[in-house]
Amino acid sequence: MTYAITSQTPTTGTECQRRAVTMATSGKRVVYIFSIVPRLAQLVQEAIPDVVVINIKPEGRVAAEQAKAVEQLKDAEILLADNNFIAEITHLLPKLQWVQGTWAGVEGLVDFFRDKPKPNFPITRMVGDSFGQLMAEYTVGRIISHERDWFECHQNQLKGLWLHEKKIHYYRSLQDLVVGILGMGNIGKEVARCLKTFRCTVHGYSRSVPSNENRCVSVDKYWHTGELSSLLKECDYVVNIMPSTPETRGMLGGDILKDAKDGAVLINIGRGDLISEADLIRSLDSGWLSAAILDVFAKEPLSSESPLWKHPKVEITPHTAGTSRPEDVSKTFIQNYKRFCQGVPALFPIDWNAGY
Repeated sequence: MTYAITSQTPTTGTECQRRAVTMATSGKRVVYIFSIVPRLAQLVQEAIPDVVVINIKPEGRVAAEQAKAVEQLKDAEILLADNNFIAEITHLLPKLQWVQGTWAGVEGLVDFFRDKPKPNFPITRMVGDSFGQLMAEYTVGRIISHERDWFECHQNQLKGLWLHEKKIHYYRSLQDLVVGILGMGNIGKEVARCLKTFRCTVHGYSRSVPSNENRCVSVDKYWHTGELSSLLKECDYVVNIMPSTPETRGMLGGDILKDAKDGAVLINIGRGDLISEADLIRSLDSGWLSAAILDVFAKEPLSSESPLWKHPKVEITPHTAGTSRPEDVSKTFIQNYKRFCQGVPALFPIDWNAGY
């Protein structure tokens, strides 16, 4: 039999804890879930029916609003939680043995613990094949939409105009394009594979020379640290997939985009602090970039006062290029849960030194 207790269950926090302790002492493991991801508790429960699943819904978007929830979590040894809550509540949970995050990005956690003692239990990242698939779909879709100017097509539709002009009619094929990918991890490799399927010329940028077994066969040419300017000169599109680390922050800032190929477009689906808002706008207004397709921003949600919203060369999506889908999060959690039960080190632990 499986149990799911949520903060909506008609019990007080104290009663919830008492029931959890009772069930735990019956020999069943207890998994606590603290996430806004829908259906997560249900999927975990269905996949591992011999555990007790306690699903506590966050009461807000920030840790400071979670006092009641923290009280309900105090007996947690295994916790599946959204990354924005983990840093500020785990020190209040003395029994923790392992925490699995629901997001891929962990720069907030790394920054939080930079000058503090690191947790004495593993915190693992959300990693899965789905991120590569989703972000590759986004990249290919946005390139095609931009090249064929489907936004202008829609505007013409609203006006009842049938026009064969400019990019609507005279567009480039994907096979005509050189696309540079900044960040050649698993996601970068999948984006490269999908682009190569459409016969794009694909360049990859990584901090170091990859070993033969780690090279992506879909990449026509690799570039490395110190060669960014040379890469930019070659590429019609530059796709950022890099994590946020001290080495990557501001990497496209200053005047480096002066070296970009004429008409180059930036697609940012990695992290927003690769370039500051001011430097990005300067690059667009100076003609160093012809457009920017942005899914991530240094501070999210993007302020309604940001000039990016109305900039004529900017296209914005609200950090949805690759989302944490419940079926993917549960799959990663279950994979690590089995390792936890076997006493085997978890997959995808945060590397506090590397920053991801």
